[in-house]
Amino acid sequence: MPFKQGKWLEALLLGLAVSGFVASIFLAFVLALLPVSNQAQALVSVVLVGILMMQLFLLKRLVLPQLLVDSFRVTNIVIAIYLIFRYLVWRVEFTIGGYGFASDFFGTLLFLAELYAAGYAILGFFVTFTPRHRQPVPLPLDADSWPVVDVLVPTYNEPTEILRVTLLGALQIDYPKEKFCVHLLDDGGTDDRCANPKIAEVSQTRRRDLQSLCEAVGAVYHTRQHNDHAKAGNVNAALPSLNGDLIVILDADHVPTRDFLKNTAGFFLADPGCAMVQTPHSFINPDPVEKNLNIFHDSPAEAELFQRYIQAGLDSWDASFFVGSAAVIRRSLLQEIGGIQTETLTEDVETAMKLHSLGYRSVFLDRSQVLGLQPETVTSLISQRVRWAQGAIQILQMKNPLFAKGLSIAQRLTYITSFSYWLFPYARMINMLAPSMFLLFGVMIYNATIDQYLIYGAPYFLATWIYSDFVYGQVRWPLTSDVYEMVQTPLAAIMLFSTLLRPGKRPFNVTPKGEQLDHDFISSAAKVQSVFFGIILLSLVIGIWRWYVHPGERPQLVFTLLWELLNFIIITATMVVMLERRQHRENYRVPAPAGMKVDLELLNGSVLRLPALDLSMGGVGFSRNAWPAGAGQLASVIRAVHLVDEERSIRSDAIPVKSIDGIGDRFGVRFAYVDQQQLQIVVRFLYGHSNQVTALLAARRRRLGFLAAYAYFLVKTGAGLWYWGRFLYQRGRESYLLRNLRQRRRYDMGKAVRRSRRYL
Repeated sequence: MPFKQGKWLEALLLGLAVSGFVASIFLAFVLALLPVSNQAQALVSVVLVGILMMQLFLLKRLVLPQLLVDSFRVTNIVIAIYLIFRYLVWRVEFTIGGYGFASDFFGTLLFLAELYAAGYAILGFFVTFTPRHRQPVPLPLDADSWPVVDVLVPTYNEPTEILRVTLLGALQIDYPKEKFCVHLLDDGGTDDRCANPKIAEVSQTRRRDLQSLCEAVGAVYHTRQHNDHAKAGNVNAALPSLNGDLIVILDADHVPTRDFLKNTAGFFLADPGCAMVQTPHSFINPDPVEKNLNIFHDSPAEAELFQRYIQAGLDSWDASFFVGSAAVIRRSLLQEIGGIQTETLTEDVETAMKLHSLGYRSVFLDRSQVLGLQPETVTSLISQRVRWAQGAIQILQMKNPLFAKGLSIAQRLTYITSFSYWLFPYARMINMLAPSMFLLFGVMIYNATIDQYLIYGAPYFLATWIYSDFVYGQVRWPLTSDVYEMVQTPLAAIMLFSTLLRPGKRPFNVTPKGEQLDHDFISSAAKVQSVFFGIILLSLVIGIWRWYVHPGERPQLVFTLLWELLNFIIITATMVVMLERRQHRENYRVPAPAGMKVDLELLNGSVLRLPALDLSMGGVGFSRNAWPAGAGQLASVIRAVHLVDEERSIRSDAIPVKSIDGIGDRFGVRFAYVDQQQLQIVVRFLYGHSNQVTALLAARRRRLGFLAAYAYFLVKTGAGLWYWGRFLYQRGRESYLLRNLRQRRRYDMGKAVRRSRRYL
């Protein structure tokens, strides 16, 4: 599809960027091949790392012009690529094998893992080379020219109450009512399921409940005969019945803000070739890593790295892609390609790649406009990520972007980068087990001393870390990715291997949402993680023993023990994650919108206005210090609440109070809804505006230095180990009491039998 007028300049700039990036790679590779002594290389490394650290220092301490920040980033990339190539050349020339077959084999395996990591890092530099941060395109003043929109909410097994909130949020989108319609696509009440004797009663009940829900809120109910192709098939089955210009796809737990369409629909009017606008996914609850490590409230959200920074980088190459929800798609173009693609498990990315191959464009709007739910348990998280990984591998094997027709060179590279990431389980396993080969069995797989590593390896490590901190240090700290990857690695490696052998169609497993954990328990994924933990712990013990028994190995032992110590920190944090902490909360709190007040209606008829601390679908929280001393006891004087937002002139009707509770310096009021209108107003306050979601995420963003990040994870891991200790003590105590009870019962029964025998 030809460029619009004015697009030629953008194309020229992108071409120059690609040319500059390729030239920098070539120059760095040539320089890395030049023979240099260790002393000269040490000096070069110190100078280059010093330049990078100075740039990072200036970025953190000063407000720099964007042009200077961009030049710093390019300098960082060029230096990092040189240090990567220099490290790889040194590894090939001096450090692999030479001590027998085992040394050659495992040393080569480790180098291949490092080669994968280095290649992915360079491709990552390319993706984030010129990130694009867009602003919404305003809609015309004449609302008659606005596109007609269908909002689709596919569902399979999500609870009705989750769907109710999502539908109410979608129905309150600020858009002309005659120009948009909300549809619930029910795949849990299909004809086949309702006719299946084993699940007929449950499926029929679900269908009736959701039909009643749609009738009550004003949405349109859809179902179909079969469950073919899971979510993709569900959407495709509804397409023929739609007549909107655009369709919005929302996951069943993704509640949109009121300004969602006003921020996204304008792109389609401005560019007839725009096929899709994707917005970030943001979440209201912690995932199991955040919950079990207790890092949800004081560290950046894990999803933000991809949902914000990487997608912005992809957008600069016209390669941002559909990620399943919170997206707007032009219906005519989706129907042109036959609907949502169905050949792989990642139907969303597959669909975007098909649209890109036909020359249509995508947009990533860096503005969070949905709040959803993340998986609650470790096994659910792994299941979700494994499905993504399997879909990526399927696309690499069945629809390889390198050979797909119609894609630009930049799009091919960015798609390859996105998909190749999911091979990390194998590189992660090799890196976690490699030091143990030397410490346990004496296999020399990395023949280097600590001095040599400081000259060649440490600069490479520091350069990639500094780039990471420079570009997205506010949303990703050291060790975060390591822990998330290690949580997934063992089971993902097994499942990916089966996909590599047989990449054909695989079952689509829906990620559970809204789970409640009423007690602590050890995840089933802990079994295989405990094997890694045992191997690494034993390796450290044996390594210390070798230090004293084999002093000649100390030059290699220093480096290997430090490597293994880092692995031990990662696996220990992973083991902390394996203890699932109980989660009773049905409704998650978010900070109250700025300017939000609450009018408390007291029993004596007076009204007390207080600022709200936080809000959830279940109630609202306040500071105890805000309660006037002469207003009486909390539990006996509040009858109802009115939510007030003076900034947007919203005021709710009275919502009755169900109960009042207090912990520490705060107290909360629980709602007792009497009608749906009251539920709607709380949804409007909680999910009303994208500024609220942005503020929620911004409160968690901050930069943390390298050493501070390691200290942070050590503190959190230590607290998690203490929690583990309390859990095991409690379990042991309960087991002891249970054994004593059983023994006492057996003793009493035996005593009764002996007495009866004497009586007889």
